Amino acid sequence: MAVAPSLAAATLTIEALPSLHAAAARLAALANDDFAEVLALVGLDQFGPPLRVVLAGEDSELARRAPSWVAGYAQPVLGDIVLFPGRVPSYPDRNLEVLLRHEVAHVLASRAAGHRPLPTWLAEGIATVAAREWGLEDRARYAAAVIGPGPRSFRELDAAFHAGPRQVARAYALSAALVRALERHHGPGAVARLLARLAAGDDLHDAFRAVTGTSPASFERRFFHTDAFWTTWVPFLTSSAALWMGITLLALLAIRRRRQRDAQLRARWAAEEAGPSVPPPESVEDVPTGDPTRYN
Repeated sequence: MAVAPSLAAATLTIEALPSLHAAAARLAALANDDFAEVLALVGLDQFGPPLRVVLAGEDSELARRAPSWVAGYAQPVLGDIVLFPGRVPSYPDRNLEVLLRHEVAHVLASRAAGHRPLPTWLAEGIATVAAREWGLEDRARYAAAVIGPGPRSFRELDAAFHAGPRQVARAYALSAALVRALERHHGPGAVARLLARLAAGDDLHDAFRAVTGTSPASFERRFFHTDAFWTTWVPFLTSSAALWMGITLLALLAIRRRRQRDAQLRARWAAEEAGPSVPPPESVEDVPTGDPTRYN
């Protein structure tokens, strides 16, 4: 694979075949980025050793080994990132620049945790929050995940990342919401403090309790049983959209009842205009066999 020397930088070294140099040029502007927001989220003071970013085409061996919905991945210990420009945009990455930030965040989060293993929901949640703003699409996917038959535990959420593309997209939104809930309930810097405790040697349970005062299981129950309701159903039920939906539903029900009453009234008028009904004449078959008037 040829190296694009003009795109080498202090923090990122971008490699691409000639057919992907246009995509590499788009990332050149980020090659000297300080990634300050990502560093603040994970609690690092500096970027650290440069990262090697490889842009791979769909005909490459790297692409053939990765699921079709995977737009990129990182190998934090090695400091390597692989991106597939032909698979962008795919949620949660709107464009190639967002995808790069997502994968850089994976590496930096791993560095902040001393390369201790992170649960998938936490790693992906940090990377998604670091790479993009919480937008309308995120809210819609989050609502679909918590209202519909989506994951209801950390274990189910981690498993969703290994399912099909639809489940993976919902899992990204749900993981990002979890990380945002962690920062919302336990203050800005909660993620950074958690990663620092892991780097210091704590396991996830002890690190979680030290930072939040509660266990991962308690946080899990609070999010899936309480936060999901208050951050999804309540805003919807109190929104103008829900109000107008309710008004529309009541109007449709009123129209339906009015049509039913009108149909009943027209049927009664028709019956009155026809006059009293005359019973049909008795047929031969209806006369009892022993009736003396039968053959008169």
